[in-house]
Amino acid sequence: MKKIFTSIVLALCISVSVLAQTTTINVQGQQHKVSAAVAARIQKVAKAVASTGIDFSKIERWAGEGDCKAALAIKWADGQNDGKTLVWGYRWKSSEKKTGEDLIRAVAKADPAFYVLAESGTSYGTAFGGFGYDINGNRHVTVTTPENEVYPRNGIVYVSSSEFDNCGATDIDNDAWNSGWNYGYWSYNVAEKAEDALGWSNTGASGRVLTDGCVDAWVFTSLSGGEPNEYDGNIKYLPATVDYTKGVYIVNEDWYGHRNSTVNFLSKDGTFVYDHVENLGVTACYGTFFGNRFYAISKQDGGYGRISVCDANSTRVIKQIKDIDGKDGRSFCGVDEHKAYVSTAGGIYTLDLDELTVGAAVKNADGGDAKLGECGNMVRLGDYVYATEYGKSLRIIDCNTDRIVATITAKVYSITMSKNGQLWVSTDKGISRVNTESRQLEEITLPSGISVPANSSFAWTPDGFCASLQNNVIYWTSTSGKNTPLIFKYDIDNNKFAKVVDLTNDPENRSIYGCSFRVDTKTDNLYLTAAVGYNNDYKVRRYNADGKQLAEYVMDDKEKNYWFPGMFVFPDTEDPIVGNIDAVTVEENKDVVVDLAKICSDADNFQAAIVKSVKSVADNNVATATVKDGKLVVTGVKAGNTTVELNFCSNGISTTATVNVKVTQATGITGTQTSADVREVARFTIDGKRINQPQRGINIVKYSDGTVKKVVVK
Repeated sequence: MKKIFTSIVLALCISVSVLAQTTTINVQGQQHKVSAAVAARIQKVAKAVASTGIDFSKIERWAGEGDCKAALAIKWADGQNDGKTLVWGYRWKSSEKKTGEDLIRAVAKADPAFYVLAESGTSYGTAFGGFGYDINGNRHVTVTTPENEVYPRNGIVYVSSSEFDNCGATDIDNDAWNSGWNYGYWSYNVAEKAEDALGWSNTGASGRVLTDGCVDAWVFTSLSGGEPNEYDGNIKYLPATVDYTKGVYIVNEDWYGHRNSTVNFLSKDGTFVYDHVENLGVTACYGTFFGNRFYAISKQDGGYGRISVCDANSTRVIKQIKDIDGKDGRSFCGVDEHKAYVSTAGGIYTLDLDELTVGAAVKNADGGDAKLGECGNMVRLGDYVYATEYGKSLRIIDCNTDRIVATITAKVYSITMSKNGQLWVSTDKGISRVNTESRQLEEITLPSGISVPANSSFAWTPDGFCASLQNNVIYWTSTSGKNTPLIFKYDIDNNKFAKVVDLTNDPENRSIYGCSFRVDTKTDNLYLTAAVGYNNDYKVRRYNADGKQLAEYVMDDKEKNYWFPGMFVFPDTEDPIVGNIDAVTVEENKDVVVDLAKICSDADNFQAAIVKSVKSVADNNVATATVKDGKLVVTGVKAGNTTVELNFCSNGISTTATVNVKVTQATGITGTQTSADVREVARFTIDGKRINQPQRGINIVKYSDGTVKKVVVK
């Protein structure tokens, strides 16, 4: 299939300025001159039919929710998709104001087959430079730029518009694709109702306000000659697809000795997608989204890998690592966007997230072999990762040095973070709060009727010790006899315990299998797998936070090929957002500390789990800056102005913010008291400016004996 990589994005309107042989077209606010012949072809694109021809009742592939609807129609050039215009639907609430940009973002996020090339932050909002569609469904959805292969984040790849011409679909032989800036363009055409004819949009997608029943159509036009690619009403309504941003992934151990591990997906409407990811290795025990990837950790490689790395957008396996220093895998903890820790049956190892290679083992503080036993769950907080050495201790690792700086000796089994940023561990006695300052455990007394958390005493699993992202509550599963039928919760703010799920008298004699219990990060619903012993008979049940059952989903027995469903993993679809940071004023040779705890938020992550760091300081001769335990420390060097660029990393996705810094001249203040018999020799304002007479406000007065005093002048 012939493909064209070049186009001009968002042809918004034809300028009224017409020269003798050329016409100026306005592309996202930037003027381009084209020949009169090309201009004539451009004008035909949206005038081929008197109506969009779109029937909303026939649209099956939808994104969003609400009572209003819009259609997105895209027609690629050169007969791609058999010359048909593909159509998606978008819904939103009437109380919301949505734009053409929101429409594209929602469809790209919900449909893993659709992907977009864009530049954000232009004077006219977001420029969309290319559209792609995975025709054969092989999930190889990436864009090749002049630098490298880029994986979309929520369906979008961001580059400079100057690179639009030089980007293409990586899987070009199997995908529809057009993109560019100077030699072709995507004309942006709109209609307020489906029965209306399309017309040029006089704004970009960011400025286009959607109305109920409207249509946004994008048609690729080449400027290299030939017949125009007209919108001709030849519509193809795409069949419904699975929205992998809404639902839950299930990492299956699968039947040891018979089949390698897999991942199933349970959609929001209760539909299972079985074997969505296959061959993860033998007995996969942990899964998580981090840094626009999905990581699955398996105990053995099974010919594939102990560490499986997937693209988060498509969940396609992109690399598998077979060996972790000969150790069986356990869990994963992202340290920052470049590094993670992987725990094993014998120690903890670094994982280079850029090169996807296993590094050295975590060492003792003196650089010696830590000689760790089986390690399990891990959590990063501040400058440290807190890792469980199963049933023996809690190890505290300095993320900068990869060395253990402290050990809390106790029978610790699992660890989790609560919404308020506190760390909690399960022990042989119950639950304890981790005092991160004293590095001691503070045991919480369990009242009568509340049992200790279950632990995986037979074969390691991440267990069911977890926390709500929406409320300051932790949960755990608990055993009764040989089974695990109970779920308890602890309301931290109100110091209240409750039993929320009890399968003790389940009519089908079901109990919770292994670690298959987690809390939905968005809805706060509880998900568990109710199993009948070790039979291949599993049902996923969903409860509200108070333990009321909301739904039950029966898993296919896969022709008696046992699933042994394990860990639930919820999609990471939101990015960190940074608020305003006030400017910092600091005196020479002094420090100013700024608490960054509430500066950045992420709907998919605890605020305390967001990693803060200094990315750069514009002028280190004026000031220096570091981040310690989530606080920015700015040190004045010499009077002047500079900026500090901060990095906020949440679930491996980063954003930045700039802080303006002003350094004032040192006043030499050494005290606030002086005797009555000394004389004034100099006077300054509070910001260090020399003055000859008292000035209203706070004055800094230097006396003949060398002392300095703050004086309030009214």
